[in-house]
Amino acid sequence: MAGKKERVLRERMKQYVSRARIFVDRYIKDGYEGSDDLDKYVSKYEERIRPIVAGVICSRLVEKTDLKNYKRLIKGLRSLKGYMSGSSMKDVEERIMGVCGDYESMKEESYRDIQKELEASLKNKWKEQGISGPAVEVNVEGSSQWSDMVDKLEAKYNGLLDGIKREFGGKNHYEDRDSERR
Repeated sequence: MAGKKERVLRERMKQYVSRARIFVDRYIKDGYEGSDDLDKYVSKYEERIRPIVAGVICSRLVEKTDLKNYKRLIKGLRSLKGYMSGSSMKDVEERIMGVCGDYESMKEESYRDIQKELEASLKNKWKEQGISGPAVEVNVEGSSQWSDMVDKLEAKYNGLLDGIKREFGGKNHYEDRDSERR
């Protein structure tokens, strides 16, 4: 009898985990009712299940964080702060914000540097042809220098972000327990 109850409980937990993961994937793709308050979703579950669902959501948010969506996913994480320890929440938030903020700063700085370089090159070419003027505008995003630089920056900062994800994201402990039993 205890074995059957345990199996039923394990199946229910798997369903909760699966639903929470699907919810996060939809939140990332479409938003959640136009809101980043994910506690509204968690509060729909019975009280004893909420920490489990919130834990899965937090883990999945960290797992799915990237250099482009991090601000929104941090807002989602913040909305679940009642389910995470304060120091853990603050640490993951600071580290993600630090890596992604550094990425954005480096990208902006590199943009300006490449823009100056391309403008100088273009002005020199025009000067050689007897053309001059202050209205030189280059398409930085269309240049091979920009593409190469973005690829290098993304590789570096995605690697740093992946380290944070491994450290804080991990699998939810209910998923781990279930896989250990197999």
